[in-house]
Amino acid sequence: MNNFNLDEIINSYTPYIKTVINNMSHNYLSYEDKEEILTDTFFVLWKNQNNDITHLEAYLAGIARNLVKEKFKKNNITYNLDDYQNVFSYYDKIEIFSEKREKINNLKIGYKALNETEFKIITMFYYYSKSIKDIANELNFSESNVKTKLFRIRKKLKKYL
Repeated sequence: MNNFNLDEIINSYTPYIKTVINNMSHNYLSYEDKEEILTDTFFVLWKNQNNDITHLEAYLAGIARNLVKEKFKKNNITYNLDDYQNVFSYYDKIEIFSEKREKINNLKIGYKALNETEFKIITMFYYYSKSIKDIANELNFSESNVKTKLFRIRKKLKKYL
C-alpha cells in the first residue's frame, strides 16, 4: 500500500467498520468487545501494511468479519448465517424496521398495562437478569409463584405483539 497513513485511514474508515461490526454482532457482543474488534482490525492492517492491498474498504470489512466470528467462537455464541447475508432490498429493510418499530411501540403499551408487581418481575428477570430464586426472595413469593407470574406476564404481553 503506497503512502500508508494509518491516522487518515482510521479517521476515514472507523464509522464504516463500526457499522460492519454492529451489523454482524447484533446484540451478542458487549461494547468493549466491539471496540476491541475495531482496534484489532486496524492493528491487523498496520501489521500487513507492506502487502499489496487494492480494495482497502473490502479488506478492512473482511478483517472485522473474521474477528467477530473469532469472538463468537471464543464466547461460544452461535448465530444464523442467514442473518448476515445482504439479501434484502432497501425497501424490504425499511418495511422490516417499521414492523419492528411498531412491535416495540405495542410492547411499550403492553408494559404500561402491567401492574407494579408484574412490571417488577419482568424487569428483574429480563433487564437485570435475576434468577427466579432471587426474584422470589426479593418479593417474598415462592419460586413457583414467580414462574407462574412470568408465564402470565409473557402471555399478557404477547397480546400486544
